[in-house]
Amino acid sequence: MDVTSQIYISLEIIIGVAAVLGNGLVLLAIKRTPSLQTVTNCFIASLAFADLLVGIMVAPLAALSFQGLPHDFIGCVFINSLVVMFTQISIFNLVAVATERFIAIRNPFFYQRHMTVRVALYIVAITWAAAILIGLTPVFGWNLGPTPDNICAFVLVIDMAYMVYFNFFGFVLTPLFIMFVLYSYIFYIVRKHMAKIAALEIVQESEGRQKQKQFKKEVKAAKSLAIVIGVFAVCWLPIHILNSITLLCTECSYPMELLLAAIVLSHANSTVNPFLYAIGNSKYQMAFKKMFCQKCMPITNDMNFSGEYNTAMNHPSQNHITKSSNGGHQRGLGNGTNFPVQKASTIPENVGSQTPTSQNGVFYIPGVK
Repeated sequence: MDVTSQIYISLEIIIGVAAVLGNGLVLLAIKRTPSLQTVTNCFIASLAFADLLVGIMVAPLAALSFQGLPHDFIGCVFINSLVVMFTQISIFNLVAVATERFIAIRNPFFYQRHMTVRVALYIVAITWAAAILIGLTPVFGWNLGPTPDNICAFVLVIDMAYMVYFNFFGFVLTPLFIMFVLYSYIFYIVRKHMAKIAALEIVQESEGRQKQKQFKKEVKAAKSLAIVIGVFAVCWLPIHILNSITLLCTECSYPMELLLAAIVLSHANSTVNPFLYAIGNSKYQMAFKKMFCQKCMPITNDMNFSGEYNTAMNHPSQNHITKSSNGGHQRGLGNGTNFPVQKASTIPENVGSQTPTSQNGVFYIPGVK
């Protein structure tokens, strides 16, 4: 085995182990922490499980195929199709996370009424079924046929027309464009929401310091959104661009090392996803502390994490809140529920726009603490 093969297989092993550990921690945190068992985290858990399978199966199978195994044609097509299938599931779950956040922000009332955990599980099942059908298409017949010497290699059994026209154009570029549009809208709403807070809240700090604090929040949100889309593009575009070159430019060539690096990048996306979507969130940080430190503060369902926007309780589009006559509490006129008195920095009652919410009353952008 040459040095290039050793490096490639070693990197696949590292990616597989990291994907299993990172995504396994996310799934364990959701299972053990009731406050994390929300609609949004149904999609996060689905993404983590898909990426966990990438670590368990895709990385080892890619290394196996690189060695020309197995020699059975159907087996060769199947394991190479699994590589596409599991990574396609991961991509679809990325889109599901973005779509769920978009619905929560665009129509919070519809979200609160209809977006239950059961509905989320139905959506997850649909995304998995679609990804399985797309990924296993070569097994159903869209392949290059058996090789003369029974050598198993991705480029020898998987049709590049399928990879470029069907997979890349239809199910990689399109999800990337959808995520870009959805997260751009989310960022626009966040900026608009924060601007109203800055204009209407009772300011206790100097104007200059308040503006600086507000600007830092906007920059943090912008960076998080840019990272989500940027990592997706960096991880997935290189391998599909090389596939496109292989199909559309028969006279062009590129080093094998470049192809292997692109493959490793695409698999590495399943390793970094937990950090982008879960581990960077304060609720998950508290859950991890609880799991690894028995003396840490226990996590409860009603715990409010200061790094996230708790808008479902204090925004007038969700609850038109007025003071009740009994002992300094506020009553939500819509549902008759008593809430504690909110801080003076919440949005005043005359703001009528909708704000980002989630099933548990917390809005967050992946990666924003």
